[in-house]
Amino acid sequence: MTDKDLSRALLDLDSQRLAGVGDVREKTWKILERDRNRVWWWTAGTFTLWAIAILMVLAMMVAYALVFPLQAHLAQQAGLMPTAADSGPQQEQELIDIRHLTPDQLKVAQFKAQIAFQMVSVGVAFSVGLTCLAVLASVMLSRASRRATLRQINASLLEISEQLKELRKPSTPPPA
Repeated sequence: MTDKDLSRALLDLDSQRLAGVGDVREKTWKILERDRNRVWWWTAGTFTLWAIAILMVLAMMVAYALVFPLQAHLAQQAGLMPTAADSGPQQEQELIDIRHLTPDQLKVAQFKAQIAFQMVSVGVAFSVGLTCLAVLASVMLSRASRRATLRQINASLLEISEQLKELRKPSTPPPA
């Protein structure tokens, strides 16, 4: 290695430090780490929202499965629908005997059943809104993941480019 090559290598080393090559790498890794954290939080939030939305939908289905038969039975008691006795022998055994309600008790029971139906309807609307939030979180997760992937690829390509530049520099002078 001649004095000229040594001085050129020192100048290149000094110019790289002055240009902030190490600083750029540190900033790149900080950005990539921030992207990883962002994707992790979006993933956790998305999974949580989907889990809550699915549980809410299942709960509303169970609630409707309980409210509809109650309303039908109360409508039969009020004489609005034919009863099972009108169509044949009754095969169901009830735990609570609501067949012998006074008219006032029947009106109160129908009112409470109507309130229960309306509350379940509000719950369904809430579960639809929650599902929409879960879909939005899924879209945001996809977007954040795509952005992080593209930044990771760019950083890797930049590093490969720097390595290729280092390989192109002649380490020994060509023979004279």
